[in-house]
This record gives sequence, C-alpha cells and structure tokens, in this order.
Amino acid sequence: MKSNPTNGYRLRFDALFRFKPNKSLITVAISYLAVIGFLSMATYVATPAHGMYYFLLYAVACAGIAGIATPFLWTLFVERTSLSALGITRKRIWWSLLLQVIFVLFIQGELVRTLQGKSWERIVPLVALSLAIGFFEAVFWRGWLFQRLESAFGIVPGMLFGSALYAMFHIGYGMTGSEMVFLFFIGLMFCAAFMLTRNIFILWPVFQPMGQLITVAKEGLELPLIATLGFVEILILFLVFALILSRKHRKMVKTTA
Repeated sequence: MKSNPTNGYRLRFDALFRFKPNKSLITVAISYLAVIGFLSMATYVATPAHGMYYFLLYAVACAGIAGIATPFLWTLFVERTSLSALGITRKRIWWSLLLQVIFVLFIQGELVRTLQGKSWERIVPLVALSLAIGFFEAVFWRGWLFQRLESAFGIVPGMLFGSALYAMFHIGYGMTGSEMVFLFFIGLMFCAAFMLTRNIFILWPVFQPMGQLITVAKEGLELPLIATLGFVEILILFLVFALILSRKHRKMVKTTA
C-alpha cells in the first residue's frame, strides 16, 4: 500500500478545524446562558451592596451550580469520563505549576500597582473571591467550554469562539466594549496556556486568580470583610464536591467493569 504524503497534513488540519457537533454542545450552551444570567442578576439586581443576595447569585448559582456542578455531573455521569476531561488531573501537574509561576512573574507588577493604596480590609475579600471564581473560570472556560468547542470544531474555532464567549460573559460585570475586546485576547492567552499541559493547575490557584483580582480591583468592586468567609467556604465546597464525585465515579467504573 502506497503511503499518502498528505496524511500528516490532513491530521493536523483536522485538529485545527473540524465540524463534528455533538449533544454536549447543548449542555454547554445552557450552562453558558445560565452563568451569564446569574452573574447579570447578581450585578444589576442584587448588586454588591446587598452582600448575601449578591453572593448567592454570583458564587452559588453562577459559579457553583451552572459553572461547576453542571460540567462535573455531565462529564462524570453522562459522558462517563473522569474529571481529567476537564483538566483536573495529576498528569503534568509539576510542569503546570512551574509554568504558572513563570506566567505570574509577568503580571505581578500590574497587581502591585493595582492594589497600591488599598486597605487590607478591601483586598482580603477580593482575594477570596478571586480564588473561588478563579477555580470556576479555569474549570468552566478552559476545561469545559473550550475543550467541548475544540472537540466539535477544532482548536482554532474553539479558541476564537471560546474567547469571544468568555469576553461577552463580562457583560454581566458591566464592562464596556473596549474592555471586552481586551478580555477576548486575555481569553486567547488563557486557552493557549491551558493547551500546554491540559491541566487547570497551569492557571489556578495563582495565575488566573491574579488576573481576576486585577480586574475586580480596577473595576472598584468593594465587598464587606465577612464576604471572605463565604468565598472561602464555596471554594472548599467546590473542591470537596470534586473529590466526592471522583470517588463515586471510580466506584461506578469498577462496578460496571
């Protein structure tokens, strides 16, 4: 059988561009609309001034239910794959953490300038928010939405469309068009970083949360100090939820094996 010299190019092209939509895209679309809806309600209806209502809509409904629980449950019990399909894995974790440290060096100066002059009472709740929401963003935007778009349409459309959706999500924060254009390129940067190891620990717990902290601090978001406790609790809940579901999935796999 003669070899086809174009096979290598075809394989590479299929990775960059393809058209294989699947049922996961419906769930992705629903979860995307849900996170935008809950964030908008938190920002414009509850407003940060009403701390508890804002927290319930933003951290619990937006990040927790739509952004974390939906991808987790769909991946584990519908697609019947492990959370590694969302980038939550030990594979290449040390390379991921090392690269994350290198990335952080490029934005630490901006963080220092942004937080300069702010009191610790204003900074601490924003740090807690950034850690919790940073985990949600790493899982939802890169592990879930980008990888499902990539699987259906290829790397290039996945990055472009995923970054556009990421930028438009920030309408819920009340950001302007020029700010969303900037966030589109930030989304591309995070996608490219994630693709290096396919592990969310190249983005979290420092790199993406630092970017989140810079953003919310520049926007002038102010939260009461007590909000720190709520965001720490929701982050712990995210991590425990991941651990419990992973164990349940492993037992289910063993039972059906």
